[in-house]
Amino acid sequence: MKRLISIIAFASLVSLFPACGKDNSTNNAETRIIGSWELRQSSGGMRAATDYPAANGNILKFTGSNYESFTDGQLVKRGTYSIVSDTTVEASVCLVLPAGEFRNRIIYDNDDQSTKVFIQITGNKLSIISGCYAVDAGHRRDYEKQSGNN
Repeated sequence: MKRLISIIAFASLVSLFPACGKDNSTNNAETRIIGSWELRQSSGGMRAATDYPAANGNILKFTGSNYESFTDGQLVKRGTYSIVSDTTVEASVCLVLPAGEFRNRIIYDNDDQSTKVFIQITGNKLSIISGCYAVDAGHRRDYEKQSGNN
């Protein structure tokens, strides 16, 4: 009986180690971002939000570690991306946000020196926020995941 308890205790302890290596929310975002996302709303600074209808052709497509950006259905940029855990969103965008939001940063084309871009995925919605609202009229874009995508 003691041996069985020891085995169970050891197995429980070992199962905890994978969770220590990487931020689970980052890993979740890396998986959930895969697919095509169509722009539904954009806003920035003092400008009112602009809504976009379905089939507007403004798409972000993520596969593995690659992305493509389309405007009006035309490919305008492609490259690589990575997602990292980053808790500096409030300092970066100069806003007070609800606790726990925008805790992941997306880095395009290995350029970690440019303006930080933060992401939040909730259900079938991808929100992207960047720029300091107090200085350069930061902006936010909300995308909807396209059906038939992961």
